[in-house]
This record gives sequence, C-alpha cells and structure tokens, in this order.
Amino acid sequence: MNFSSKQSLCAMLKPGAIALVTLLTACGDGGSNNGINSVSEAGQGGAACPDSSMQCTGSAILRTDQGIGMTASGVQVYAVSTNDLQDPNPTPTFAVGLQPQTGGLADIRVTHDANGAVASVALLLSKLGLSWDGKTERPLIIETFEKRQGRVQLDTTGHVVFSALPPSTDLNFYDYARKGAAATQKNYANNIYFPRTDPSRCPADAVSCPLVETTGIQTQLGDWRTGGTTPDNTSATRLHEDGATQAGFGLDANGNQVLLPDATGPGVPYPGFKGYRNYHQWNYQYTNLAAWITQDTVLISEWGGGHEHNKARRGLVAFGPVTAPAQIPTTGVVRYSGRLHAWWSYDPSLDSYPIFGDIVAEVDFAARTVKISVTGTRIDEGTLDAVPMAVTASTSIGGAPYANYFQGAVGNSSMSGGLGARFFGPVTSGGSGTGPAEIGGSLQLQTPGNGPVAIGGFLLRKI
Repeated sequence: MNFSSKQSLCAMLKPGAIALVTLLTACGDGGSNNGINSVSEAGQGGAACPDSSMQCTGSAILRTDQGIGMTASGVQVYAVSTNDLQDPNPTPTFAVGLQPQTGGLADIRVTHDANGAVASVALLLSKLGLSWDGKTERPLIIETFEKRQGRVQLDTTGHVVFSALPPSTDLNFYDYARKGAAATQKNYANNIYFPRTDPSRCPADAVSCPLVETTGIQTQLGDWRTGGTTPDNTSATRLHEDGATQAGFGLDANGNQVLLPDATGPGVPYPGFKGYRNYHQWNYQYTNLAAWITQDTVLISEWGGGHEHNKARRGLVAFGPVTAPAQIPTTGVVRYSGRLHAWWSYDPSLDSYPIFGDIVAEVDFAARTVKISVTGTRIDEGTLDAVPMAVTASTSIGGAPYANYFQGAVGNSSMSGGLGARFFGPVTSGGSGTGPAEIGGSLQLQTPGNGPVAIGGFLLRKI
C-alpha cells in the first residue's frame, strides 16, 4: 500500500460502513499510547499528553537544523507546490511540484488500540502560507477523517471536539450571507457537509460523483510484533470544502431569501469542492512516521482573493514517546534497521512520486555519532522503478538536553541536504547492544538547479 499524491481522489470515496473515528483530546508535547509501553519523559524528552492513551508530535517547532524542524516529541519536514509560484500560474486548478520549506507546523495526535494499531488521528496544520483572502493565513486545519456530518474545532482548552453542523438557515453562523468577504472565516473551516440528504452536484465532466467525504481510517498490520521490521500501515483520505461560502442560505435580516452563489442549487455542491487531504502512517511499537498532504483552494473569489487557484503542501513527521535524554547510553555501538518513505521528483517543478527504501543505522554512543545509509529506493507504485536516492549521513548526537536527538548533513554525489532524528522507546539490552528500542527521523535532499528533489522520513528498530 503506497501513499498517494494523485490530484483527484474522488473515485476512492464510496459509501461504506466503517467504525467511527474517535476524536482526540488536545495534545501537549509528547505522550504514550494505549496497549504500547509508555516512556517516562522529561525536558526535551517531551511532556506527556493530557490523555495518556495518545501519542503526539508537539505543538511547536523548538529548533530547525538542516531544514528539519524538531518538536518536543518528533522531527518533521515539508514541501510546497511550485506551479502556484509562477506568474501566471500555468495550472490553477491543481497543484504540482516539490520544494522543501521551513516555518510550518504539523501537530499530529494519534491513539492506538490494544494491539498497537492506529485507532484515531487528528492532523493539525498551520503556518503553511495558505490564505483565502490574500491577507491572512487561513484558519487552522483540523483533520480527523470523521465520517459523520458535523464540525471539528478546538475548544478553549485546546481539545479537539466534534459538534453538530449548524443548519444552513443559521445566517448568524454562515455570516457570509450578511457580511460578504468580511465574514467569519473560521465558521467555514473544518466543516463536514457530507453525507447529506440532498444529492451531490458534481460537474458534468466529473469521472465520479462521491456521496461522502471520507471512508475513514484503514490499517494493515505489519510483522514487527513477531520480530520483523515491517511496520503497520495506516491510511485515510478526505475530500474537503474548506472556504466554501455556499453553505448558508435562508432569510436575511430583512426577511429576503438569501441563496449564496451556485447556479446548480443551494449548499456546497460536492465533496472535494475546495480540495483534499491524505494521511498515511507507518508505526512500530514506539515510533510513528506520518506522511500528509493537503491541497487547498486559495485566494478564493468570494473572500476577495481575486486569483483563485490551488496550492499543495506535503510533509513527513516522525514522532512518539521519545527516550528521555538522561537514559541515552554513553558507551557501546548499536545497529538499527528499517524503512524509508519519501516523495521524490525528478524536477522541483514536476509532480512527485511516493518512494520507499531500506535504511540502516550504526550508533556509537561513546563517540556520540550516528552513521546512516539508505539503499534500494524505488517508486512505490506501478513497476517499482528504481530512483537514485541512495545516500549516506554522518550525524552527531546532541548534548543535554538534546541527547535524544541527532542531526547532520546527508547526500550522495549529486544530491545534498539534511537529516534530523530522535530515539524512541525505552533503553533495552540484547540484540546488537544496549540502546533505545527505535529511531525515527526526517530528511530533505536537493540538487542544484532543476535536478531531483526529495523529502522523506524513516523508522528503524534495534537489531
């Protein structure tokens, strides 16, 4: 199962019966998970989540090294689309390209069931340069892949909560009918309009016309529970309508009928009217590696944007219960093995491919160094074509309070970039030596000019 970067995902979403997503409590900067051994955390080891049944990335970037952002309980990297950076935009109806960027934040909160499989996801995205009006950043993205019609928001304490969607006739909530572009933007974000009684109204040339926004979270178990290195594989997709002003209609303050602009009928016309989101996660016992995509309509005409088009953002985050800095060994050499997952583009202006590869690491705790090697990289779809992303890295483990974090340069003869990673789980003996149970990290690679570019993430287990 790969992680898709396709422009249209409508055909994936057919009505079906799947367990409802469990909504998540607000997350601090770290955590533990249900059915998986927790780790006592302190300092840069991360603070516990308010709900002990979840694992979280952390709600702020604490430092950035080599293009990789470090949070209290993880490391992350992301990239922006590039066709929308051109003037004029050659393809305003969809977004392509891959250019590593810094400054944004993916705050991810997950729970696991008693068997260690992902049970629920909350993906919070901010500071990504997405604007509906060309003046202000769009409201916080809160994606839970919830199947019910409703509304997902943060309450005053920062908890993710689900509530009923206001009726379309509530023009105090859907205040675009009264205020136009000065309306309350947050009222038009993170709303789930489908499924609904009225049918979807897709364009005549649509290949399919979905009736729901998501079919929820799907998980395939790996073999790590029996000593293997194959992680669990979780995926979810949602077609969203964030920023659509067509939601409200009814009587205005003067008793006149208000029908917001859509010639085909009232309400938001169809799932995915303003974009889509995709989430993919691989996890071992302690380490989660999440890959996310959001495509959003920006500079929306109704909000006064004037040049409506699409932008895409995609990233990878390694997170979980990090090993406490004080527990990191100061002697010994330990080996780790696992998988790399990444997006690769032959040119930063072109669409990207999901790829995978093998990764090994040798940690010398006495010298405070980590040597990493990536091999066997292939496109994770079609004929699994090989891609030239074999790279090596020699990195340094940080000093207190960053003893559970390492970073450094990574590259090969044509590509160069940076890598950042964390140790996850308790320190155990056995196998190749005494050390933290797992490693997770992120990397970015670029070539001068218009050569290949990639962003990736990895997770490894002690062998």
